Amino acid sequence: MKAAAFRLVGGPEVMEVMSFPDPQAGPGQVRVRVKTAGVQHYDCGVRSGWTPQGVDVQLPQIPGNEFAGIVDQVGEGVTGLDIGSEVLGFGLLNCYAEYVVVGAKPNRK
Repeated sequence: MKAAAFRLVGGPEVMEVMSFPDPQAGPGQVRVRVKTAGVQHYDCGVRSGWTPQGVDVQLPQIPGNEFAGIVDQVGEGVTGLDIGSEVLGFGLLNCYAEYVVVGAKPNRK
């Protein structure tokens, strides 16, 4: 998959399009084909060298916490979300990519 990522910390100029293996949904997870990713101060901080507590930043790193897209893979044990479901979600990093894998917690009202 293609993703916007950085190999070195710094300003926006360190971002580049890179290729990564397609992530796979594990038990209790879904894979989302990302249509839109949000850009936050958090992402800019990580790109600039800040490491949030409890987060493992590894170079090259794909930033991004917010996404909207369509579920295209459902892991074992997931209920309430199906392939083709439109979703809006949050994941710590990795959302500036074609695909993101996140825990499945449907919130439907």
